Amino acid sequence: MPNECMRDCATCGKCGKLPLLDSFRLTGQTVEARTGFGVAVDLGTTSVVLALVDVSSGRIMARHSFLNPQRAYGPDVISRINAANNGALAELQHLITESIFTGLDSFKPYQPGEMVVAGNTTMIHLLLGLSCSSLGVSPFKPIYKLDQTYPLFGSNVTIPCWLAGFVGGDVTAGLLHVLPERKERFLLIDLGTNGEMAYYDRGRLTVTATAAGPAFESGQSGASETIGELARLVKTGDSILTHKQVSELQLAKSAVRSGLEILLENQPPLDAVYLAGGIGTAMNAQDAACIGLIPPELVDQTIAVGNASLGGAVRLLLAPSRTAEDMKRLLADVTEINLAAHPRFNDLFMEHMSFEPPTTPTPGFQ
Repeated sequence: MPNECMRDCATCGKCGKLPLLDSFRLTGQTVEARTGFGVAVDLGTTSVVLALVDVSSGRIMARHSFLNPQRAYGPDVISRINAANNGALAELQHLITESIFTGLDSFKPYQPGEMVVAGNTTMIHLLLGLSCSSLGVSPFKPIYKLDQTYPLFGSNVTIPCWLAGFVGGDVTAGLLHVLPERKERFLLIDLGTNGEMAYYDRGRLTVTATAAGPAFESGQSGASETIGELARLVKTGDSILTHKQVSELQLAKSAVRSGLEILLENQPPLDAVYLAGGIGTAMNAQDAACIGLIPPELVDQTIAVGNASLGGAVRLLLAPSRTAEDMKRLLADVTEINLAAHPRFNDLFMEHMSFEPPTTPTPGFQ
């Protein structure tokens, strides 16, 4: 399917695939017969999005978004883990729960009976008031197992489980969003403060994450603009970005590209590459290749799917039984790659710092 169609399908509705959440449809399956309203939440490190959903039709009735107020304790998960472990856990929990309550108030008079909250591992710990002590020290793994539902915000709240310490339930939800496309092998790249990646091979998952910083977050480093155009401006010296913003974009791109190459090393050809996250709506495959974020060999398979985390949360509202089965299968076979300990990561990171794409084909990509 052409990338151009993907970018417009929220408005044109011609292809019926992977809508960007204006009129959500489930492909290849039947929506479970249900009534009432639910709320899907993408709980991001930088921004939070709520969508009010008519579960009988899949229609998005309203949206509410805001910047995560926990930013007062730092822009990234590491700073918030440190703050939580030094006495600020209760305040961090209060900040996010009160902000979500404000968002729910904006949906009145609709009264949601259930909610799905998708977020990275740290954000979910902070939402539930769970100790972050194990997340701040090696091997950076959560010590908790999530319950099926939580009585929060006056609703029954489902939280997609994390896949690893720094590959959270937002990626799990993103996988649930794209699974109905029925690709045998695909890569999901969630571009945000953490560059989270999941390689799906006929039911088996290999995941990794790298610190991408603020460059791919909405409102940061010109992320609302076309990344390819930013790269062209940087190359010609006409960029309106500050030196700090250019550096942030350079570091984030290199970190994600290096992780991608390690994740896909010696793997069979991909059927699709899904670019997700807030910036995944605006970026197309040519732009991603222009700055060296993805190898040019993957351009034809790459699709920008926008907020896939929110999409997966909506799918859990509309078809909870079928989607929960998919989630159980995803969690059954997960391998994590620790990039910090990988012998090739530092070399690859230095190699991909330039905005110029490599002039030779990337080994192992087809």
